[in-house]
Order: sequence, then C-alpha cells, then structure tokens
Amino acid sequence: MVDVSSDEVRNSSSETSQDAERQMTVAINEPTNDINDSFLGEKIKERVPPGLNGSLVFLYAIFFSEFAIGWVNLNRCSVNRLIPIYLIVAGFLGAAAKHISRYRQNQYCFWAMSFLILVNVAVHCLGTYIVYKEYQPNYDPRNGLYCNRTTYLVAFWILTIEYTLMVLFVFLSICFLLMRNAFHKNT
Repeated sequence: MVDVSSDEVRNSSSETSQDAERQMTVAINEPTNDINDSFLGEKIKERVPPGLNGSLVFLYAIFFSEFAIGWVNLNRCSVNRLIPIYLIVAGFLGAAAKHISRYRQNQYCFWAMSFLILVNVAVHCLGTYIVYKEYQPNYDPRNGLYCNRTTYLVAFWILTIEYTLMVLFVFLSICFLLMRNAFHKNT
C-alpha cells in the first residue's frame, strides 16, 4: 500500500489548479485573428461606430414616417391623389435601398441597389413635379378639392430639405475641387 501524506496531496492539487488557471489565463488573453470564433454558437461581430447606428435609425424613421403618412392619408388628397402615393413609394424605396446597401459585397445586391437608386431618382423627380405643382392647396375638405395638411407638408418639406442638402453637397464639392491644389501647395 502506498502511503501518501496529506501535504503531498494538497501540493499536487494546488499545482494542478494553478496550471489550470494559467492555461485559462493564456487562452483568455491570447488575441485571435479569426472573426468567426464563436462562443455558444454566436458569431463575433465587428463593432459599428455609434454615430452610424444613430443616423441609420434617423433615416429609417424618416422613411417609415413617409410611408405611414402616405398610407394613412391615401384617400385624403383629392387635389392630386399622387401626393400620398409619392410618399408611400419614396418611403419604401428609400428604406429598401438603405437596407440593401448593407450588402454591397454581393454583386446581385449591388445591382439591385443601383436599380433602386435610379428608380428613386425618377420617383423623386416625379414627386417634385406633383408636389410643387399643387403648392398651397386647400386644406379644408368642405371647400371642394383639398389635400390633408400633414400629407402635403411632409411631402413638400421632405423634397425641400433634400434639394437643400443636395445644393449644399454640390457647393462643398466644388469648393473642395477648387481649393485642393492650394492645400497640397502649403504642405
């Protein structure tokens, strides 16, 4: 029979537990380059900057509100029934194009997104004609042809803000193109 003292058992068990702790520490602290590492079957995702998430929420809120206002007031614009239809189509196309743009690496999604953007530009031009043609419609349904105030003003201001942002973007791009040589000469 082998006689093992209790001190030897304690020392061997403490060494075993220390070895296990060292192995776990090394395993936890070792950086991994594999993005598909998983913990309980979940894939590790790259972190998106918080400002990007906030802007996406804001854009989706605008697209959803366009769609919802157009849908709710579909039959409340007798002066031109295409105004709420414009809001529905613009809201849907904007949200769809923004959602598909997340999958740019896929060739089919790239072409679908390009097609949606072209259709969105055509709808935008048509919406501009429809909305600005009926500028200051009658908002009271008792006075004949009318358009719901919220429907018309949302369509009007969405278009106006989009055109304002487009002009600002073009202006800043022209300024950059004209001044980029001056920036390179100073450095």
